[in-house]
Amino acid sequence: MATPATARRDRKQSLTEQITFWIGVVGSIVTIALTAWNTHTKSQIDARQEELKALELQLQERSTGIEESKERVDRYKWVLSLFPDLNDPNEQKRNFTVSLIRLALTRGEAEQLFASFQNSSDKQLQSVGQSGIAAIEIEPIALLVSRMNAGAAEIRKSAVAALERDYKSSSQAIALVLRTYDTERIDDLSPSGVINGLYFLGATDPAAWDQRQADTGKQVASRIEAKRAGPQTQSALNTFRALLQKVPATQ
Repeated sequence: MATPATARRDRKQSLTEQITFWIGVVGSIVTIALTAWNTHTKSQIDARQEELKALELQLQERSTGIEESKERVDRYKWVLSLFPDLNDPNEQKRNFTVSLIRLALTRGEAEQLFASFQNSSDKQLQSVGQSGIAAIEIEPIALLVSRMNAGAAEIRKSAVAALERDYKSSSQAIALVLRTYDTERIDDLSPSGVINGLYFLGATDPAAWDQRQADTGKQVASRIEAKRAGPQTQSALNTFRALLQKVPATQ
């Protein structure tokens, strides 16, 4: 039988154990609550940071848009300042002004501007519009012609192939290639550039040539031969001369 002292000791131990138990329970609850709160708080902080990043990105995009708008307005103002030169009696100056305008505008902007000129009641502006549209249309051809004289063989071959595939009946392409053999330009051509131009010209459609181009072609052939063309160049030159013989004399 337990003595009063033992009973009191047992009750004291039981109370201590209960207190320890509840302290543990409360501690666990507090830990879980703090963990949940920290998770919630971190989630809110992360969400806020994402919102701030999104806002920063929007501000950057808006700032970029504003800068682009300013740049576009500045270009338009500069183009507008060139308009008086479009009526200059000097054709060379007018063409130069058209080229400057084309460089200042995107392709879409230039097409819209020159198309509006074509629809103008002013004959001079109609002519400028036609020149501008022609300049835009000739750009891809001019790029290929310039690549025929590139340093890398693959670029040269690709350019010649594209010209022969897409522009063998193009009078514009013929004119641009002939121009590379002008007296002041021919020395800028590498041996490969000389041959590549001849390859293209020799593969063109005779019906695409006019008589003026044919006459120029004969001059070009003589100019190339005067530079002591090698066997490969001479072969391409013979093919080119044979093509010139097929150009209809009535054109």
